[in-house]
Amino acid sequence: MPKRVDHSARRTAISDAVMRLLARDGLEAISLRHVAAEAGVSAGQVQHYFPTKDAMMEFAVGAIASRIEARIAAAGPDPDLPTVLSALLPTDAESTADSRTLIGYLAFASVRPRVAETIAANGLAFRDHIATMLPKSPDPTAAADTLLALLDGLALHVTLGQLSADRAIALLTAAIDDRSHRATP
Repeated sequence: MPKRVDHSARRTAISDAVMRLLARDGLEAISLRHVAAEAGVSAGQVQHYFPTKDAMMEFAVGAIASRIEARIAAAGPDPDLPTVLSALLPTDAESTADSRTLIGYLAFASVRPRVAETIAANGLAFRDHIATMLPKSPDPTAAADTLLALLDGLALHVTLGQLSADRAIALLTAAIDDRSHRATP
């Protein structure tokens, strides 16, 4: 009888290996050989599920997005803006690893126009969602752009150890309060 293989679990295990390598060793560590060793599988198995480095990276970033969505969902059915945005900050071991992985992914995407386009499209959709959470702002889209740019900078500073997670949350919360309580003139 042939052995049954859980293809979804195998893809996830390989993706997890990609994320661990990115978080621990950076983008240069992502190769077929390194990913296979990290996942404990053969190079052929990695290539079967992910024929290219781009495919590995795209699947891994999707897994990170799912973890971020789970952090937001854990806050309840209708999370407020500080909760949504704070879920993107590196505040514990898992979210710090996710942040390191995302930084590596952004470096990867910066030289791959198709991947960058996907990031831009997803980012604009997220920005538009955040804008709906800023109804009192005279320009909700500009306010959302500002908050997301601040969030990116704060996440980078926390990841690099230049800022504590608590301080980043306080700065983000103050900026949200400033942006969300402005009444239309």
